[in-house]
Amino acid sequence: MKRLTKIPFIIILLLFPFYVHADELSAIQETVARQQEQIDFLSQKIKDHENEDSSKFGWNLGLFGDINYTTKSREHPHDAFYFHELSLYSAASYGDRLNFLAEIAFEHEEADIERVWIGYTVNDLLVIRAGKFHTAMGYWNKTYHHGRQLFTTVDRPFFLAFEHDGGVLPVHITGLEIEGSKAFGIGRLKYEFELGNGPEMMGGMLEPNNASDNNSSKQPVLRVSLRPSAVKGLSVGVFATNFEVDTSTKTGLDETIYGADIVYAANGFEFITEGFIFYNPDGDGIACYGQLSYTYGDWTPYARYERLEVQGTDPYFKDLPGGFDRRQTIAGLKYDIDPIRSSLKFQYRHDDATKDYDVFETQWSFHF
Repeated sequence: MKRLTKIPFIIILLLFPFYVHADELSAIQETVARQQEQIDFLSQKIKDHENEDSSKFGWNLGLFGDINYTTKSREHPHDAFYFHELSLYSAASYGDRLNFLAEIAFEHEEADIERVWIGYTVNDLLVIRAGKFHTAMGYWNKTYHHGRQLFTTVDRPFFLAFEHDGGVLPVHITGLEIEGSKAFGIGRLKYEFELGNGPEMMGGMLEPNNASDNNSSKQPVLRVSLRPSAVKGLSVGVFATNFEVDTSTKTGLDETIYGADIVYAANGFEFITEGFIFYNPDGDGIACYGQLSYTYGDWTPYARYERLEVQGTDPYFKDLPGGFDRRQTIAGLKYDIDPIRSSLKFQYRHDDATKDYDVFETQWSFHF
């Protein structure tokens, strides 16, 4: 490109050496030099822009989805085909420090902004983000987001359902998030801290305060986890949060949730367990699950047990559609058509509450 752009200027110099004075020739040469510098500068800017676009926005747009069939269940009064949601996400990074993420879920002809944040990495010990996140309440909520292709099972543990699906935990938060990690002799220690708007009760459900807040108190969330060097594949975490929420029977209820999580994944085996304790001055409750799976080639058999126990007079659970004693036992088989792109799942679950259900489910999940 440089040779071609010099040709017109060389021709000018060859045709007119005898028609200009020496000072005029010098001026032309200076003009040529300046123009060539501008051409070189613009050429480099174009190359940089093209490289930046291809590396930052070439393959960073993705979509998760799933198509399901279920027999009669608590969630579906009839045998039915259905889809949970389509989750569209995009991420971008500029250098090693500035990064972005956005995720929008389409469910039943409605669109919700599930996550959106901007982040800046100072170093391994300090990453700062602002926006809307999944709360650092245990392992599952920060690891498996809206893409069921990421799940071993058909769905999340029932008490970890998203707020609009009747969940009993505030699994979204809008505000600030900082995290960091450091390796010590015993292993790698990581912290995650969030501070944002607490949830509110609206229409019998928890609702994250995305655009504003219905009170002045803010919700802190803290999780600390350790990956010990002595046991490869093991992770142990503890977490806690506190928020103020108005219920139908009590204004300004002070709700505290804390718990622990353990994950072990090695040699094809994966075991995940989490426990949650709910407490307020007028009631308490517990929730837990344990999930075990083994991957052999493209096949993964799995099983999970999950339960929620609450006090009937607890003003927090009393307002929530999912706030009642419930247990589920799940067994299934996952087949990876492609481990990243698509899977088939065949699952049985026994849903035990005031009314029991024996449910057979099939899911075809995908990601592209």
